[in-house]
Amino acid sequence: MNKVAMGLALALAASAFAGHPQTINKEGFVGVNKTQSAQSLGHSKLVFTLLGDATFGNDMFPNNEATGTALHEETYNVEGSLVSDKNAPVADFVGGSAYIGFAIGIWHYFDLGVTMPVYYDQFNAEDVGGQGAIPNTKVGYVGNLKVDLKARFPLPEDQMFDIAVFGGVTAGTANAEKQGLWIREPEYINKKTGTAYPFGHKITTVKGGLAVTMDASKLDGGDGFPFLLHLNGGYRYTTNSDYLSLPFMSAAAEIYFMDFMSLFVEYYWDIQMDKYEYCIEDACFDNGDGKLDMKQLTGALVFHLPVGVDLHMGASYYLGGDKFVASNVLETSERPGGVTASRIRVNPEYTVYGGITWSGFLLAQDRDGDGVTDDEDKCPDDVGHRLNQGCPLGNPDADEDGVCDSWVAEKGFESEFIEVCEGVDQCPNEAGEGDDGCPLDNPDADGDGVCDAWVSQKKMTKKFANVCEGIDDCPAQAGSPAFNGCPTKQPDPDGDGLCSPWVTDEGAMNEFADICKGYDMCPGEAGSAANKGCAWDDPDADNDGLCDPWVTEKKMGFYFEKAAEDENMAKEWFIDKSCKGIDKCPTELGPATNEGCPLGNPDTDKDGLCDPWVTEKNMLDQYDGICSGVDKCPTEAGEAFAQGCPMESPDPDGDSLCSPWVTKQKMLDQFKDMCRGYDRCELEAGPEWNKGCPIDDDPDPDKDGVCSEWVATKKLQKEFESVCTGIDRCPDEPGDDGHGCPKKAVEKLDGVTFKSGKATLESNAKKILQNVAKKLVNEDSYKDLKIVIQGHTDNVGKEKTNQKLSENRAKEVMKTLTKAGVKKDRIKAIGMGSSCPIDDNSTAEGREMNRRIEMHFVTPDNDGTQCESNLVQ
Repeated sequence: MNKVAMGLALALAASAFAGHPQTINKEGFVGVNKTQSAQSLGHSKLVFTLLGDATFGNDMFPNNEATGTALHEETYNVEGSLVSDKNAPVADFVGGSAYIGFAIGIWHYFDLGVTMPVYYDQFNAEDVGGQGAIPNTKVGYVGNLKVDLKARFPLPEDQMFDIAVFGGVTAGTANAEKQGLWIREPEYINKKTGTAYPFGHKITTVKGGLAVTMDASKLDGGDGFPFLLHLNGGYRYTTNSDYLSLPFMSAAAEIYFMDFMSLFVEYYWDIQMDKYEYCIEDACFDNGDGKLDMKQLTGALVFHLPVGVDLHMGASYYLGGDKFVASNVLETSERPGGVTASRIRVNPEYTVYGGITWSGFLLAQDRDGDGVTDDEDKCPDDVGHRLNQGCPLGNPDADEDGVCDSWVAEKGFESEFIEVCEGVDQCPNEAGEGDDGCPLDNPDADGDGVCDAWVSQKKMTKKFANVCEGIDDCPAQAGSPAFNGCPTKQPDPDGDGLCSPWVTDEGAMNEFADICKGYDMCPGEAGSAANKGCAWDDPDADNDGLCDPWVTEKKMGFYFEKAAEDENMAKEWFIDKSCKGIDKCPTELGPATNEGCPLGNPDTDKDGLCDPWVTEKNMLDQYDGICSGVDKCPTEAGEAFAQGCPMESPDPDGDSLCSPWVTKQKMLDQFKDMCRGYDRCELEAGPEWNKGCPIDDDPDPDKDGVCSEWVATKKLQKEFESVCTGIDRCPDEPGDDGHGCPKKAVEKLDGVTFKSGKATLESNAKKILQNVAKKLVNEDSYKDLKIVIQGHTDNVGKEKTNQKLSENRAKEVMKTLTKAGVKKDRIKAIGMGSSCPIDDNSTAEGREMNRRIEMHFVTPDNDGTQCESNLVQ
């Protein structure tokens, strides 16, 4: 049965997905050594552990004549008579403990673990004074089986503190006849007699506690320092009152130097509450204050290998005093009288700590919660969209005019953003009022109160009713409403050969037969007679070269197609834009080969081979460089030599980094001549320093020498240090304040007043400063700036007194701001006295203006301590 269980466990481990590195403790949970982390394993994470301690030497046994410490053996015959009674000091002691177990994460908040301890002791007892030696003794057996549970509070994932409760039950699986000398747990001590069962007793123990973890890596949106601090407190209750029950506490710190290595230090303390005496035969002795001093410090390096295996190497040091357990019983069927050690310390002075753990997810994870599993998510740490391979979508309406940017239609996301925008924005960088997203022209360019013709054409007469009315026959020349916007009546004001409506209305067609003919529906705008004197609508709204349906409906296809070749025809028919063919998708950009409709992905499975429709539409040349050939398996990534069908390649994108499966299958050595390492973007070529992913964005788009935020997010500062530094708080405009923003002017803190002649703030001033602090801490353009608070006075009084008063007032303002959350290393206070007036000190109003507090902002070329007054004295 045991072999079947072990085989099943190994099969599960082999098929699991390796996860993000987390240190695992002796109970199989996230944590270190004996300390629990408040973080959980994660949904479906499976863990196997083999961790332990070993000690060598006799430091637990004070073998000297003053204390009489020795092994004492009493052997009895079958009738119960004593046949042997001898003492010998402990020598050559070796002890080891191994904790073997497994655990699993249940959803995201619960962990369940089972641990079986295995113990081994080996020692000799030397012959002293002819009393006889205890023969070489080797004892090994299992301890008490442990079942543990941890439940994490469902706090937000992005905040730096986690809280969890944990508990467990220890069953009595140890054998009373197979006991060593090293006492593994203090609850194995009988507080009435001082005797102990080193490997465990048949009594149930229940444990419960609380864990709190601070994770500094969650600061700054997940880019903080990789440091964790764990705090534990709890109680172990032994169901038999003769044995110790005791509280415990621990604190541990972890630092991740890099993805594959971390260091932890742990302080652990079992706190004995009950005093007891210890007895040897008929004599009982006082154990000092009756309490053991059980403090231990453990430190270790943990190596996190990419296949989910962690190696622990470290040591523990006993911090407590020389307090000893009264006696220890080692009793076997061959030695019925037992062997007792009169004085044994619970903790060795030194132990070696180490072992191995494995952890991996049984199910693919989705750590950003966007519905795209990490193995398919191109942006696994950023919430994105399933149709964009798990990456965030851009702003669908950058200029916020209600008309969607073109990429929305190109990617087929119209339904996703129907509540935000619609249509296709021809002017995506400027807000517009028209259906095409472009700004409208002036409705009355000549300012004569008569609307230009386009107002009527676009049915926007009501919109501009308070600006103009009617239709302007002379839109470029101010005129009279009586003459339709012309200075005088014009039979053909737009010069398109068609008569203005008034010619027909007044029956003057014959009078102007040599100037115009017909009826102009748009007298203020030149247009073709075929369109009743109006300008043509855009024949190709999506600019893909294909004509919109109305061109065919009006039988204008010939003219719009020939206009590009025949300049005279374009002028005659007032055609500014040409097109040809028929666009089946007039609002979406698409190639002529697809009748003007957007094409699908030419390489759905990203294997470099084109989906069949590319060949069917004769578009291989158009997608040259993206894909080639014909993919026989368009929905499954494959190799070129297998016509695009699955045939795993160790480096499909050719960037010399190995696909993840190579690491998972432990085949790096097999393909070392083809690739190395771990490719996070196996289907897109990228540099090794970016883990095989491409870098397309400009690190400094506004060219001010300060890096875009993504450089820090991806930890690429060193790669671009010759281009830019820091994080640009204003990435769309160049700046010179050291953080990528334009320099900020000096801000006078109006309302920040003090009691007369003192540096004591008025109550209303404190409220004002609290608002200033919020701005300095929370607003992006302020929160990284260093500030200098300048205090100023008028010239009344002694100069030295004014200087001191201004400095104290500035310091009081600085103190108030730091209490409100502004970091001390960002702020400095100086006093300027009366040396920097901004108004005339000869008037009461001027002196009041000069008594002020100013906030200056430090830039690379200004340390904020200079006088910045424009007053000419």
